[in-house]
Order: sequence, then structure tokens, then C-alpha cells
Amino acid sequence: MKGSKLTLFEKGNFMPIDNDFMIEGHEVLQKVQEIQEKFNKEDTDTFINELRDSIAGYTLGFNLVNVEKHGFDCKLSNEKNYYLEVKSASFVAGTWSATFNDTTLEKAAAFKDKNVYLALAVWKDASDLLFICYGRNSKIGEFLEEKVKWFRAGNTKRSTQSISISSLVFNYGFKILAVNKSKDEVLSLLRLKSKTFNKMPDSNVITLQEFKGIEY
Repeated sequence: MKGSKLTLFEKGNFMPIDNDFMIEGHEVLQKVQEIQEKFNKEDTDTFINELRDSIAGYTLGFNLVNVEKHGFDCKLSNEKNYYLEVKSASFVAGTWSATFNDTTLEKAAAFKDKNVYLALAVWKDASDLLFICYGRNSKIGEFLEEKVKWFRAGNTKRSTQSISISSLVFNYGFKILAVNKSKDEVLSLLRLKSKTFNKMPDSNVITLQEFKGIEY
């Protein structure tokens, strides 16, 4: 309609292109490209996801990573059928949450299985893994199932479900593994993020030295 203005045109914060950022960033991407070509990982998003899944999975004791799009991200071993779904969150994000996009009823049902674990890895910048919130709880499958059914009933246009890190800890009994931060540093980060973590026992955060592997 003449004279109308879409609000989309009012969004964004446009700044002059930083030539130093562009040039130095491109040099980094060229190095990334070399690794992609070496290991035949040409899709960049898939490359980053697989790399981060591998790091998080390996830290938690999983030996196999899924190199295809569908299915869980990691598996304990060929002999032991324990699976891991890895979610990532940026340290600077407003909330640290495990976000599920386009979840199916089949995947929701799988999270009810005692052999399926969930991990929320919190990263600072591209490669600094600060800590991992991990665990398993069949009620996560129930939550996802309810949300998928709610979506299919036409209540929303997009099937996206999120579980906050505080909910993972307090509602689902997850623990937190300090990776590239000390236990005290992780506790401090969590409590600065949300006051709810003031009531969390210090024992809920463990160090790599204390970590004995996932509980079967």
C-alpha cells in the first residue's frame, strides 16, 4: 500500500565495513578451507558443527561422531549403544539454552530412552569450550513430545523448543563439567548469569579431573 512502511526496514544496525576485520577474517577462513579440503568437509556449517560435536563428545567420553545430517550427534562406541545429542550456546548469548529445531515425535520418544544423553556446550568465541551441562532424563522426551504435538495442532508456525541451562540443572538433574575454566570460575559465571544458581550446590559442577565418565 502506498505510504506504508514495513517495520523490517527499520531493523538492524548498519556500520561501515571494517577492512581490517574483513582482511584478517578472510585469512582465517582460508586456513579453515585448507582443513575442509584436507578432510573433505566442504560444507562450512556442517564442518563447524561436526568439529564442535566431536570436541564436546570426546570430552564426555564418546568415541564416535555422526557425519550425517540425521540422527544423534555422538555414540559411545560400536560396542555400547549410548547416544549423545549436542547443543551449543554462545557465552555472550542472552540465555544459555538447548534449542531443538523441527523435532519429530520419533526423536522426542528417543529422549525417553535411558541410553540417550543431552549436552549443552557453552563456547566463548569460536573455539574456547568453557563448560558442558550434561545428563539424561526421560522427562525431556515428554517435554519435547508435548511441544511437537502442540505445534502440529497449529498453535505456532515453527517447531522450536528450548530448555534453559537452569531448567536442565534444577528440573532435569543435569551436572556441569568445567572444561577450560576452573570450578570456581564456572560457578561464578553461572551465578552472574542467573541468581537461581545461588541455590545450586557447588558439587553440581565438577572438574575434568573429577569426571569419571557418564553414568550408565
